[in-house]
Amino acid sequence: MRKPDQRQLPRMTQNFQVKLRKKGQDFSLEGRSVNIGQGGAFIKTEHWRSLQVDNRAVLTFLLPPEFTGQSHVISLQGSAVVTRVDQENESVAVEFVRSFRQFEPIRIPDVAGKTRYHRLSYYLSTLVALPLTEFRTKYPQGFLVERSQHFFDKTVMFQFITDVVDDQYVLEQCEQVAVHTDVLKARVIEIKKKRSVTDADKVTISRSPNSDIVLYNRLVSRNHAYLQLGSPDKNCYLVDTGSTNGTFLNGNRISPHAKYELSNLDEISFGPETKVIYFSSGAFHSFLSKLKSSRQ
Repeated sequence: MRKPDQRQLPRMTQNFQVKLRKKGQDFSLEGRSVNIGQGGAFIKTEHWRSLQVDNRAVLTFLLPPEFTGQSHVISLQGSAVVTRVDQENESVAVEFVRSFRQFEPIRIPDVAGKTRYHRLSYYLSTLVALPLTEFRTKYPQGFLVERSQHFFDKTVMFQFITDVVDDQYVLEQCEQVAVHTDVLKARVIEIKKKRSVTDADKVTISRSPNSDIVLYNRLVSRNHAYLQLGSPDKNCYLVDTGSTNGTFLNGNRISPHAKYELSNLDEISFGPETKVIYFSSGAFHSFLSKLKSSRQ
């Protein structure tokens, strides 16, 4: 039976980081996928000259959280054969030995300085027992809760099993209904500085690993925005620093370098895809308490 032409199979134009290790080598070549399908991929890499047709390699695709809905990068590994070297586009075409869905997940050691976030279920199960005063002391500046397309639609913050609660009523009504389990998978970002004391009242937000809050999304700029902190548990201010794809507050794009005061349950979007909900420390504690009571 004739094997189908891999170029004719459905492909995604997803831009994933790729590590390519040739057979017999101990080091990996870096690249990014131009497109990818079940049978193969096209990879752009500055190391294209070191690859030749029929080279066998092990590929590792790094899938970011915004693609998988997980709280960390997922690494999938499998074998492939180089089928074409494109000098003009500085790229290589590879054919997978097994289909992409058969690639195996692997663990990659954490990168120093990488931001890791807990899920809502973590705070619900371990932190809601803290009295409000202790909670505010431990988490004085509040939180950003993920509003992801994996769990929320465009108009509803939380989808409950027995009811749909709009943003403005969530704190008052969530104790009366049962919480959909997908809500508990949402990532929660604590608003805080890293160890650096530079600009102690500013929490920087971008996709740069040097930021206080790192957002793994290519539509987020390397110098995107920051939060101007006030006194503990008081509303802070949102400032866009001239990002390419903009910062949005409740659906409206804000002006660069202007300060916008945040209120509880404000929706913030860094670029068109990365959406979060702002909570002060006290409001988040109240929200967790009511979520817990709704599940008992």
